[in-house]
Amino acid sequence: MAESLFTEQELARLRRLRLAGERVRSSTLRGERRSRQMGSGLEFGAYRPYSHGDDLRRVDWNVYGRLDQLFLKLFEAPGQMRLVLALDASPTMDFGEPNKWRAARRVMAALGLIALVTADRVLLARFNDERVQNFEASANEQIFLDAVASLSIGAAATPSAALRSVLSTRGRDTVVLIATDMQSREGVLALVNECRKHGARSAVISIFAKEEHEPTMEGLTRLQPVLGPHQKLRVDESVLEAYRKELEDYRRAAQSAVRSCGAAYLEVPSDVQIEPIVMELLKSGLLEGHHA
Repeated sequence: MAESLFTEQELARLRRLRLAGERVRSSTLRGERRSRQMGSGLEFGAYRPYSHGDDLRRVDWNVYGRLDQLFLKLFEAPGQMRLVLALDASPTMDFGEPNKWRAARRVMAALGLIALVTADRVLLARFNDERVQNFEASANEQIFLDAVASLSIGAAATPSAALRSVLSTRGRDTVVLIATDMQSREGVLALVNECRKHGARSAVISIFAKEEHEPTMEGLTRLQPVLGPHQKLRVDESVLEAYRKELEDYRRAAQSAVRSCGAAYLEVPSDVQIEPIVMELLKSGLLEGHHA
């Protein structure tokens, strides 16, 4: 069973925010998007496994013939907003108290819950995933939460072909939210540039642990890199000062690189309060899908 990312009290507050999201979403746009009929301006979007009760007319029988499994073809109309939740699962994310990886999943799960009422579809993947999980607007809340909670740390990676292919169709109707610690920023910048190439809007949510910004170590210290053997280092105030300067330079360069690619950039601690981030993105209109 997947771990629980939220307390019942937090879930109750998120559900109230979902109601606010429904009010934010234009009923006119919803009616316009939903009124399209199958085969009238609809384009193939993705597959998802067949579930009991699904319309058999949407089964791709060619895929069934090859794989002996039932998959539904999902269609999208021009103008349908898709939210892509992309998580950097690099080993450096598994650090801090609270843990950065848990914080990333909490942030993305909260934003996805809101998007299930403000968007027409939510897509979920880690950078290295070869399959993108697809949730329609009517998706079950708990199934979505469990999917996010079950994501595990992987390896530093550039965006997979599956993740890139999502942007190659309907890019202008797509919003991509990226959760990362920017310590493997090549992969992040590759995805942001892919978004710009296809006209998708994107925002990078950079998560840091306070221990990274304010280390308290001193004296002879044993350091354990993500890769390679441990190292011993004598830490004094001059070393800490040099570290803080290098960290600040790196943060500024990362923010500048992301923004130069046309993406928004938000830096948050791993003990971040979820609701302010959700409200900030709701007010920005990023979760609504209007795109000129």
